[in-house]
Amino acid sequence: MVIKWVLFLLLSYLTISNVVSLTTIPTTKTYIVQIDRSAKPETFSDHVEWYASMIQSVSVQEDDDVDTEKIMYSYQTAFHGVAARLSLEEVERLQQRQAVMAVFPEVKYELHTTRSPWFLGLEAEKSTSVWSERLADHDVVVGVLDTGIWPESKSFNDTGLTRIPAHWKGTCQIGRGFDKAHCNKKIVGARMFYHGYEAGAGKINEQEEYKSPRDQDGHGTHTAATVAGTPVQGANLLGYARGTARGMAPGARIAAYKVCWASGCFSSDILAAVDQAVADGVNVLSISLGGGSSSYQHDSLSIATFGAMEKGVFVSCSAGNGGPTPVSLTNISPWITTVGASTMDRDFPSTVNLGTGQKIIGSSLYKGRRKLSPGKQYPLVYTGGNSSLLDPSSLCLQDTLNPKVVRGKIVLCNRGVTPRVQKGQVVKDAGGIGMILANTEDNGEELVADCHLLPAVAVGEKAGRAIKEYAMTNSHPTATLSFQGTRLGIKPSPVVAAFSSRGPNYLSLEVLKPDIVAPGVNILAAWTNTLGPSSLATDKRIVNFNILSGTSMSCPHVSGIAALIKARHPDWSPAAIKSAMMTTAYIHDNKYNPLRDASTGLPSTPYDHGAGHINPLKALNPGLVYDLKPQDYFEFLCAQLSPSDMLVFAKFSNRSCRNTLASPGDLNYPALSVLFLEKGNTSALTLHRTVTNVGKAISNYHAVISPFKSAVVKVEPTTLHFTKKHQKLSYKVTFLGKKQQAGPEFGHLMWKDGVHKVRTPIIVTRVPVTI
Repeated sequence: MVIKWVLFLLLSYLTISNVVSLTTIPTTKTYIVQIDRSAKPETFSDHVEWYASMIQSVSVQEDDDVDTEKIMYSYQTAFHGVAARLSLEEVERLQQRQAVMAVFPEVKYELHTTRSPWFLGLEAEKSTSVWSERLADHDVVVGVLDTGIWPESKSFNDTGLTRIPAHWKGTCQIGRGFDKAHCNKKIVGARMFYHGYEAGAGKINEQEEYKSPRDQDGHGTHTAATVAGTPVQGANLLGYARGTARGMAPGARIAAYKVCWASGCFSSDILAAVDQAVADGVNVLSISLGGGSSSYQHDSLSIATFGAMEKGVFVSCSAGNGGPTPVSLTNISPWITTVGASTMDRDFPSTVNLGTGQKIIGSSLYKGRRKLSPGKQYPLVYTGGNSSLLDPSSLCLQDTLNPKVVRGKIVLCNRGVTPRVQKGQVVKDAGGIGMILANTEDNGEELVADCHLLPAVAVGEKAGRAIKEYAMTNSHPTATLSFQGTRLGIKPSPVVAAFSSRGPNYLSLEVLKPDIVAPGVNILAAWTNTLGPSSLATDKRIVNFNILSGTSMSCPHVSGIAALIKARHPDWSPAAIKSAMMTTAYIHDNKYNPLRDASTGLPSTPYDHGAGHINPLKALNPGLVYDLKPQDYFEFLCAQLSPSDMLVFAKFSNRSCRNTLASPGDLNYPALSVLFLEKGNTSALTLHRTVTNVGKAISNYHAVISPFKSAVVKVEPTTLHFTKKHQKLSYKVTFLGKKQQAGPEFGHLMWKDGVHKVRTPIIVTRVPVTI
């Protein structure tokens, strides 16, 4: 019966979708056109005029008003070209033009949706001093591409900040609910980008949504405050996580670029924001968005961030929330720092007390008027069955619960398909008095706390199975729920979040991704005042801070730490900053055991945690760095792409391939990944690296290699003797194939000088000949 019902819904959906598509397909769509700026004829006064003329010349409509109808953006800094509404015929005409290097269809991106500074070692628990007292910190500007900003939040107070940095060229756009007075010495810029969104999703309803940099969603405010929020004492969410909330770099400035709206984020708007942010003078870009992954030359964000990197801008992006599925990463270009998510040592415990007397520990942020008595048992119901297949009612989807069955009872719901808090609303609407939210196999034992609208507790997969068994086999199952507030010092921590997207990097196995993990579970930060903490329309609660989870939360941690490193080392390149983070990251938890994967409970690997968990204090003084210049990244691409594909990266800076890399694995990345072909004859492979001394002038490092079963690993030389600061020395690592492993083998090379431990992850993999 359930299968027939699902099939009926699916067929109905397909039928409706086909009817709608037949009647609403537009004749034009948004495309991003990359143009060779060096090819501009002298007859045009500027590039904007030339771009407009080119688009007009391919138009299939005689009276097109190009400026107002077709062209939405002109890109001139990190990327060169336009975003325009074009028909397929017009696209084909453009692709025949010699000056047109590539045409990208619009892509829709999604958001990757207190305690962390202390957990990361940035401050003593009762101290207010970090590096924010350094005046240099105040000159760093972080551009946050997100849903905008709520300027009234205390996290954006500018008391004590010096004048706005002289290099800053940004501005504050005005719009509904936002004027220039909302910017200050903390929020130094605020812009909005919506032309691509309106072309793809329809006009913004200005009565229901702020058509301005003001944040209605809360996500952008949360990420911006995590990056560089001013310290706010007594911050909390309904009493949970009470303490001082501050960003990673409280002395840094924030520039908010609103690119996401009610129905998502569009690539033409994101590209326009990156282009403008680089022109404005940001030092760091924080992008907690993802739209899937495509090849480097076909990914407009990859190309734009390459341009940003060329201008010296550090770019960090969220890895995505597609875990624990392997090969689920987004934002994997090597010039981007790709950030996964981990837990902290703070939890919000709650308890499920079953009628059998069994107590099960879960997690929740519930704080409401409706309370369940800890001493009373309430009827418990699970509407699913014994099958491993989840039916709609077991998932507590909208209109799937029978009020006659669930009224006055605690309802057990499975995670999946719809937001966790929305399931609670469905239970509440059907008359349920509480909810137990059970993890599925994918979620494992990871517990994510939510600010529910009724008493609700999240439990792990094993506990969920036990409760289901009890509910289905007992004639009168009962339970009650209780909430214990905030608990610190949780062990083990950190743990790699189950939802954090996983490697390997399917475009280039030679480049480790993700690069690093940072706190991304149950993060407290500033929030909008237009939306309740559950983000549901029915939630009328107003809070100043909210607790969220996702790689969207881990990304701004790294962005803020990058701002701190940039302030201390203003001459460091984006690659040097990334290297400092990766080579000082740690791979053991607070119980001194290897980092674990929340989805399995087993030790995580570099495909899960990258180089490890970020360690800001160590990253400030890494000893050695693996530096890279834009041409080095270009050579990496030369080793993989055809000459025609390279044009999208080459034209802006007149780069050409010098063929300096023997293979992509020789990119001077802070990780080593060696690939043996399964049926190949190669038994020895050598990778080369160069390190730069950023520590004491006279330094001596010696190499230590972890043991490998699949290969004999040899480093030459085994010692590095530096005689001056900024000196570069090279070494090579040779891998002699020995024993074939069932899967990749992980280890590391560590350079030690008695003070620094510069750890470089190593991955030895056997791959099919076809790769």
